[in-house]
Order: sequence, then C-alpha cells, then structure tokens
Amino acid sequence: MTLAGSSATGPADLRPGPPATPSTSVRLGPAAAGRCRRRVHLDADPDAPRAERSAVDDGLKLRLTDGANHRSAVLSRFAAQFVVDGQPAPWDPAGAERPLVVFEPSLRSSTRFGTPDLLLWAGDGYQPLIIRSHRTCDPGAGALTSPIHRPLEPAVDPTRKARAHAADALALAHHYRLLVDLGLASATARGAVVGSGGPGAGDAGVLLWHQLDLPGGSVLADYDRRFADRLAVAGAAAAGRPALALASRIGECRRCSWWPVCSADLLAARDISLVAAGGDVDVLHQAGVRTVDDLARLDPAIAAGLPLTGAAPGTARVRARAWLAGLPLVRKVREVSVRRADLELDVDMESFLEDGAYLWGTYLTGPGVETLGLEPGYRGFVSWNPLPDRDEGRAFAEFWSYLTRLRSLAAANGLTFAAYCYSRSAEERWLRSTPIRYPDVPGMPRVAEISAFCASDQWIDIYQEIRDQFIVPGSMKLKALAPLAGFHWRDPEPGGENSMAWYREAVGTRSVPSDGPVDPVDRAMATRILQYNEDDVLATLALRRWMTDRSTDVPTAAELDADE
Repeated sequence: MTLAGSSATGPADLRPGPPATPSTSVRLGPAAAGRCRRRVHLDADPDAPRAERSAVDDGLKLRLTDGANHRSAVLSRFAAQFVVDGQPAPWDPAGAERPLVVFEPSLRSSTRFGTPDLLLWAGDGYQPLIIRSHRTCDPGAGALTSPIHRPLEPAVDPTRKARAHAADALALAHHYRLLVDLGLASATARGAVVGSGGPGAGDAGVLLWHQLDLPGGSVLADYDRRFADRLAVAGAAAAGRPALALASRIGECRRCSWWPVCSADLLAARDISLVAAGGDVDVLHQAGVRTVDDLARLDPAIAAGLPLTGAAPGTARVRARAWLAGLPLVRKVREVSVRRADLELDVDMESFLEDGAYLWGTYLTGPGVETLGLEPGYRGFVSWNPLPDRDEGRAFAEFWSYLTRLRSLAAANGLTFAAYCYSRSAEERWLRSTPIRYPDVPGMPRVAEISAFCASDQWIDIYQEIRDQFIVPGSMKLKALAPLAGFHWRDPEPGGENSMAWYREAVGTRSVPSDGPVDPVDRAMATRILQYNEDDVLATLALRRWMTDRSTDVPTAAELDADE
C-alpha cells in the first residue's frame, strides 16, 4: 500500500526558527498562540480547578460534529486522488521516502505538538494544510488558491479574495514552525486551508494559501512573539511559579470553558475588566484604576479625559457606578424615545452556520391591526429542508411578501408602519444575500428594494436605540436586557448556539428534492425552535415597550454621576 507519486529527495537546508527556548517539559498546540494568556495558564496548571469548568453546550457540540464530518469528507477527496490500494503507506519522518501527501501526521518537538490534516511535499520539504468548517473566501480577486485535485499548483484566483482568519494563519504558522523544528519544512513558508460553504463548488473545492513570511506583515513573526509569550506563561504555570497571566474579561470569555473560574476571580476582585474591555483596560491600569470601585471614585474630570475607545467620553465612571448599583443600564437622556407606528412588526431570524437563514419570525401588533382587520400575533416563515436549499429562498420570499403587504396596507390607509429587530447586522446579512443566492425564486425581491427598506426609517434596530439612549455597564445581549422588562424565555436553555443544535435534530441530514418544502423529521424539536423564535420577537417587543413606557424606573447618568 503506497501513496501515488512520491519523491526520495530529502528536505533542503532550512532557515532557523525563533530563538531557542529554555528547557521545559511544556509543549503547546496550534491554538495556543492565538489563545487568551490566562487560558493557557489554566490549561497548563496541574492544580487548576478543572471540575469547575463549564460543560460543552449543544451548539458547540454541533460545531465540533460538523467540523469532524467536513474534515472527513475533505480527507476522503484527497485519499481518492493520492491513496493507492486503500490505505496510505506508513510515513517515517526520519526515512528517505517523501510522499507527496501525508495524512494526519502526529508531530512533536521539544516545545510544540500538532496534527496538521495534511502535509504537502513542495519539492524541498513539506507545507501544512488544515481543514476548517468555515468560509475562507469571498467573491472578488487576489486570493492564492489551488484546486483540490491539483493542490500543489497555487495561482492567483480572479474570482476569490481571502477572508481574514487570524486563527487559521496562526495555526498554519505553528505547524510550519513544528516542521522546521523537525527538519521537514519547505524553505517556502506557506500553508493552506480548505474551508466550507460559499457559492457554487464552495470553499471545500479549493485550497486557500497563506504566505507566512510577507515583509511588513509576517504571520511567522507575529506567531513567534505570541508563542514565546504563551510558552513562558504555560511554563510558569506547570512549574508552580508565580502566574504570568491573570484573569481579565475579553471576547474569548464567552465561549471558554474556564469562564466560571475566571468570572469568580474577577467578581471577587471587582476587576475593572468587568465594565471595560479591550485596550481600555490597559488605559485604566496606566491611570491607576484596577477595580470598579477605583473607577467609580475617580475624579470626574480625570475620568472624562481618559482616551478610552470602548466608552464615550465621560461615561466610564457612570458605567462603574451603575455596575456597583446593580443597574443593567442607565439613561443618557431624560426622555427615552422609540419610534412607534400604527402597524408594528417585530422580526427575528434564525440561521444555521454559514448555510443560510431558515426561519423569519414576525409578531404583529399596533392599533392599526384592528382597524384593518388583520390577524395579530406570531407568524413564522420557515423551511425545514436541510440547508443550503432553494426552499430557503421560498420562505424568505413569503416573509418579504408579508412585510411588503403590511407596508402597502398602512400607506394606502394613511397609517404608519415600523419593523423592529435587535442588532440589525444579523438580519441584514441574510436580507441582502438571500436575493443574490436565489434570484429566480418566485416573489424574490430585488437587492435594491431590500437596500431601500434597510435605509428607511421604517426599519428600527432596538439594539442601536439602547446604545444611543442608555449606558450599559454589562452585556448588551437581548437575553441580558429583556428581563428588565419582565420578559423571560419559556425554554430553559435559550440561545442561538443551542438553537442550531435543535435545528439539526429537526431536519436531520436528509437529501431532499429542491421543488418545495418538506416536513421536519423531529416535530417536537421544530416546535421548540418556533417557540424560541417567537420568544425572541416577544422579547424585542417587551423591551421597546419598556423603553417608552417604564424606562424612568432607572436613573439618568447625570443623577448617578452626581450621587456621592
């Protein structure tokens, strides 16, 4: 059993890697360089309280399963081309044979370990390839790609531009450095990613190549700095020395299993990162502000003069005071105003990864409903055909027809209309892209029609209204703020990540004809999704009503800031 096409030529002399690291028993994998420093510490600390970590939720399990299935499918495509007699030949890194393709090698050096999905022989050594279950390209030009059936022939692609995925680039740099450590790397510092999704044959049909040592933007240089730092952090943790990384809240915390541990530490310390994020934490540290209490007591003139980017000038102290008072938000203005209308339609969309939006949920209210004899309440426009599928376009076209009919009825009868969402970027992604993907579906609107609606005063983002009229010291998520209006989801585990797992159970993995809708496989799970979506639109409705009717229950920023 041998691999088709091999070379007996050994690797050429290689450029040196980063400076030698002091002897340590710690080895880090391909995710470490891009990972939170505190997470690296906890992963390496033998005494870290692992039992307190959060469990993997259904959404993450789904992503992991989909990723594994995608990886298996791509590897099968490579095996069909490069494997002879059914199985790849055993690969000996120290041997003379150099197969053109090496499948899933387990590699270890003194400081690194990793299993790239493939190694590709470049004539003077190997280049790594990784498989990811996300989009890697967008329509455009300039990406360096090669077809999956000719992986070693990269060329500038006139139809694709590369998407920025820093984690992919760092993972490739890690595997390349690991190959350098082992004397197996090509002198051309390059690696490839096979993604998923995208139009036509999709990203799964091409390799996107990353040049790792471009002058002025070297991924390797960035990786080397990050890796040396993370290795020092992990080494200190493993040896029981003083920690080089302490907890601080960042974006990565949302999906980190260590968050229960770190959040308890942050709350106990009343750490400033609980109300500030990103570079603002460093700015506050330089000003001697370490805790929320420090910021709440800071002189107002000094607080207003801090060069913060995550908070408007002068609001940082108010955020701290609101957090200490247990207030989820504080009014910037005395009178909160949200545009109301005779016909009001709350809208929420459910999508599945990169594959499309399968459900558009609406809830109709307003004094004009009775006037026009319309049916109020929830209405969902859904496709249970596994995505991507043309039936998604049918569901969207029906949703758009309903929305357009309401707008026309209001205009014809001298009434006003408004549609509401929470964080418009999610809805607008699929509002704008669905007509492009399914232009021939009956009733599909033109892109210009969608753009005109999104730019009109009839399309109102409650998330933006809150940003404009309130100071929010904590989470801006709908599920964090809707309880303020007395709203609670019926499902015990509401969340977008979990809803994707429910969707997969509802539709299964069937292949269905694209000539119309089909019924869900799991009706109970489909009902769960529809109820969850209905609660999302009801939450938006409850929150905007609270804003106009009862938001005087919370103080203004001026009142809170003046309260000594």
